[in-house]
Amino acid sequence: MSARIIGAETSMNLQTSAEAEPERRTRSKLEPHREAIFTLRRKHWTYRQIAKWLNDHGVAVTFPAVYRFCERTIARRPRNAGTPTATIPDALENIPFSISQTTTETKKGLKKYRFNIED
Repeated sequence: MSARIIGAETSMNLQTSAEAEPERRTRSKLEPHREAIFTLRRKHWTYRQIAKWLNDHGVAVTFPAVYRFCERTIARRPRNAGTPTATIPDALENIPFSISQTTTETKKGLKKYRFNIED
């Protein structure tokens, strides 16, 4: 019976200790620099170059951290929602593809293409 009282007292101490702990940062320290990072990525900078640039500008970070930040940020984008034009990279704005399928007559019959490439 005394073990139960000791166990209850220990759990109370753990709860009190947990409440006394400071909150941990849940956002990346790179979050305030998101637009700058993606601007450099659009200019084909490597993650290593971006990390060096950030370090030169006072943000201590490694290149794997920049890579993980970019991958996580891209993965978290809403997929079903319409993408605002401001977030579409310049390289993707004028893609000469239309999504409709087309067929072409060949010697073996009709051949389907997933994309229609416009000239």
